[in-house]
Amino acid sequence: MIKKLKIAFLSLLLLSFCIQKGYSQDNDGFASNIAKNLTSVATTTNQGLGSAGYFYNPKIAVDGSEYLFDEWENRAAIYTKDKYIYSLKNINLNINRNSFVSKVGKDSIFTFDMNNIDKVIINKKTFKSVVSENGNRIYQVIYEGTDFSVLRGFTIQTVKSSPNPMVNRRTDRLVKKQVLFLKKNNAVKRFKLTKRKILGLVNAANKEEVLRYVKDQNLSFRKEEDLNKILEYSSSL
Repeated sequence: MIKKLKIAFLSLLLLSFCIQKGYSQDNDGFASNIAKNLTSVATTTNQGLGSAGYFYNPKIAVDGSEYLFDEWENRAAIYTKDKYIYSLKNINLNINRNSFVSKVGKDSIFTFDMNNIDKVIINKKTFKSVVSENGNRIYQVIYEGTDFSVLRGFTIQTVKSSPNPMVNRRTDRLVKKQVLFLKKNNAVKRFKLTKRKILGLVNAANKEEVLRYVKDQNLSFRKEEDLNKILEYSSSL
């Protein structure tokens, strides 16, 4: 068991897990002696980044995946709460288990502990673990302001197989679902991209100015790519 865990840590290094310069000059010491530091990061309580484990394929064949990304070769920057930055090229989000993992071998993974991580940026998308009345979940951050945030949540729905030949579904199928949420005052509620909903986030005194901006810039309240522009402009007023 110990031998396999050591191999998993070494494999993680070989998969381009490298420690970069942290947020502050006080943490420059972590840039050297990577193998030793990785073991320390993975085992100490004050800087614990995660733990090694085993990867099991399902015994029953299913279509689809419980992972957010179809591929594992994703570039990530992991920002810890103690101001370090880690670079990784192999990472995925297990939606069912609500955890980021890195595949470090055929049957082993490294699971990251979000209690010690501030945010994870994967392929230029920002993810955070958010605590609310609904529990602790990982969301993609669509917009983040001082008073509220717009988030994207992920769930997995299992569509059961059917013996009916008309259905043509011989195996269970995993379907990934994405839903937008609004986080405000520690509450996370479902959120729809509509003109009324978005203007409800804007200061009443600035609504007319925001409406002019949307019209002048040919933006849409129903397009997610325009949401950031609208809210960033509103917060600048």
